[in-house]
Amino acid sequence: MEVLLVEKDPLVRDQVKVGLQQFPEFHVTVGTGYAGINEARGKAFDCVFLGVDPREKDTVKLLHHLRSFDTSSELFVLTAPRNVRDMAVEKSKCNIHSFLQVPIDVREFFGLLGRFLERRTERKNSTLRKQNRQAAPAPATS
Repeated sequence: MEVLLVEKDPLVRDQVKVGLQQFPEFHVTVGTGYAGINEARGKAFDCVFLGVDPREKDTVKLLHHLRSFDTSSELFVLTAPRNVRDMAVEKSKCNIHSFLQVPIDVREFFGLLGRFLERRTERKNSTLRKQNRQAAPAPATS
């Protein structure tokens, strides 16, 4: 699975990157600013981890820029706990799947990743079941 990580704080960025690298199925691309977000223009990502602070308007602009051309990636926003309530409107407007509060709680982070992997597996299995039903021949009637 392809993961894009865009976070300007190097400590948070490294912590998330190392955590993601614990899972062999994740291939992590790291970027910063608009250059990082523009990685999603040329490549489809299964999920994006984006650092956003509503007090820094350029990070909110990055969020909107991403969603202007990519609405299918699951989006996880890295932000301080005090910002989660302030970003409630953005959650629905930008289809933010979840907030990950910084500093990162390791249990919360790995729980979030576990749920993400479960959803992806369930979607994949559901798609396979649909394809099998469509490909199966109709029972013969006499």
